[in-house]
Formats: sequence, C-alpha cells, structure tokens
Amino acid sequence: MWKSQRTAVQVNTSMVSLKWGDVLSTLLPGALALFAVAPFFPFLDARFRNLKDVSVAEGFAFLIAAVLMGGVLEALTRITWEKYVLVRLCPSTKVLPKLTPENVVLYERGVQGSYKYATFYANFAWATILLLMGRVHSGQRFYSILTFILMGVFLLLLTASYVQWTYYVHYQTEVFGGDKDAEQRTTAGNEGKISPRSTKGKGE
Repeated sequence: MWKSQRTAVQVNTSMVSLKWGDVLSTLLPGALALFAVAPFFPFLDARFRNLKDVSVAEGFAFLIAAVLMGGVLEALTRITWEKYVLVRLCPSTKVLPKLTPENVVLYERGVQGSYKYATFYANFAWATILLLMGRVHSGQRFYSILTFILMGVFLLLLTASYVQWTYYVHYQTEVFGGDKDAEQRTTAGNEGKISPRSTKGKGE
C-alpha cells in the first residue's frame, strides 16, 4: 500500500512539471507567433498597438489564442522538423517498453530537461519566421539588418533544437539503453544526483 502511494506522488509530480514544459514549449512561442501575425489582422494589430486599453476578457482571449498558436507550431515541429530531421539524423532509443512506476521519474527528467527544450527552440524558430513575414507585410524593408538578424536567430534556434535533441537521445541511451538497473535507481535515496555521467560509469 505504501509503495502504491509513493508511485502516485511521483506521477503527480511529473504532471506538474509537464505543465511547465508545455508553457515553455507551447505558450511562449505561441505568444510571439500571435504578435507576429497581428499585421495580417487589422483589429488584432490595433489592439497590440494599444495594450493599455485591452480589457481582462480580451487579455484572456489573447492567452487562449497564444496557446492555440503554440499548438500549431508544435504540430509543425512534430510532422516536419522532428520527423524528417531530428529522428533521421539522430534516432532515439525505444524506452517506453522499459518504463515502470519506479523509473518513470528518470524518463520525465529527460523529457523536461532536454526534449521540451528541443521543441521549444524549434517552435520559437517558426515564430521568428512569422515575425519576419509580419514585418514584410506591414511594409518594412526585407533587405535590412534586422532581417539578417532574424534569419541568424532562426538558424541558431534550429541548431540549438538539434543539439538539445542529441542530449535527450544520449540521456535515454545512457539511462535506459541496455541498463537493467535503471528501474532501481529511484529507490537509492539520491534521485537528484543521478546523471548520465554517473550511469555511464556504472555501465562500464
């Protein structure tokens, strides 16, 4: 009975961290994307130009719209960048069959520490392109210093996404790939000290 209660606490903690991961990878890029597409919609552009006049109801509506925009960016990342670039260049380890109530904390740690950042960088890259398109639509010059800066940021974010994905795959491989003792590590009393480096030492 005590073990089942402990498992429930671990799962609930993971759910809380997942909410923050969703804010990081979805809401923040979605907010930038919403601002970027404002020039295409006169009413939305007018409200963004006068944020002090935005009511509470409108602010809540903007929040919902940012979440929806973030979901669209997330879908774009999943069906293009992740599927055709990340997974092909650096295939991930199949760890789902190895998950147990004891080692799910280790899995969630990898998701929150690496995977969510990989999607965050990619989603922010798409939002940056939308920002560039919005500037052009509003009459700004395409060939300008800011355009080159935004393109540089776009390439930087995609590179960071790939690097973060490799960290995620490396973590999965070190913790779950062929290591039979991974599910017993959370019972050792020092979960916060577990790292890919320490697991590598044990595997050797």
